[in-house]
Amino acid sequence: MSATTVSGGTTGPGREMRTIPVCPLANGTRLELQLLILNGRRPGPRVGICSGIHGDEIIGVQVIRDLWQSTDVDTLAGSLWMMPVANPLASEALSRNTPLDMLDLNRNFPGASDGWISQLMAAAITEHYLRQVEWLIDIHAGGTFPFVDYCMVLNDEALSRAFLCDLLYRPPGEHHHPGSASEVAVSLGIPTVVLEVGGGYERQVEHVERNRRGVVNMLRHIGSIPGPEERPGRQVLLNDVKTMRPRAGGLCYPTPPLPPGTIVDGHVKIAEIVSPYTFETLETILAPFERNVIVLSRNYVTRINPGDYMFMIGNMDTATS
Repeated sequence: MSATTVSGGTTGPGREMRTIPVCPLANGTRLELQLLILNGRRPGPRVGICSGIHGDEIIGVQVIRDLWQSTDVDTLAGSLWMMPVANPLASEALSRNTPLDMLDLNRNFPGASDGWISQLMAAAITEHYLRQVEWLIDIHAGGTFPFVDYCMVLNDEALSRAFLCDLLYRPPGEHHHPGSASEVAVSLGIPTVVLEVGGGYERQVEHVERNRRGVVNMLRHIGSIPGPEERPGRQVLLNDVKTMRPRAGGLCYPTPPLPPGTIVDGHVKIAEIVSPYTFETLETILAPFERNVIVLSRNYVTRINPGDYMFMIGNMDTATS
């Protein structure tokens, strides 16, 4: 298989590797994005599956690896356009942000041809990837420290429900994450889903398998692969989620460990921020709603900086099924 520049076309059935050029780097290497394409023998949709927009979220890479190795192109309808590492620089640094400009790639779409390096990557992804696919599955996780478990509902609720996640979240308003790849896809009319499962100080095997099972079920829902679509069990659709960020840095002590899906009474203590130097409590974190469900958490003691992701808490009083 030879690597070629993406042109937007497709070849015959089989496996194909392409590259999306971005720019030369100061060290002499050329920054390119790898695209893995599975072309099926039957006509069907072109589905984009991407991960690694944040370099500290590697679960999606493992899911795409499994799909690349196990998907049978003889039974595949249409094609899967898979981008396992959307931000190679951040992946190398195991960083949420691009280390050369310290920008969050997923807040800089659709990018700019004369901007920062994150904006150059965003522009290349927008032109050669997002504008080429007909569906988009964007895989994320909690990163180095937080552990998360939910699926975002954007412009195709049935697709989001097909991921089989217990917790769904419909962001309010027109803009869910300004500058994100998923927001660009939604603006282009592409059915889009954002997955948020795993990460943190957790054994990831279960999270990878849950992602894989859910993505396969979504592909059955879309009609890309054969087989009966699994129907989800009881799902909770959240309409109000609060992101909890500390004002003080130090060590975050959850009290007790609160994995996603845990129901918490109103305004009880869920964590303390403790100085690692004097051991004094710098800040006490309380559950914000009368009835709360944990969406993202730090399940063990972790270092935390002011403004870091600490918890995402859903309001059960405004949730639906």
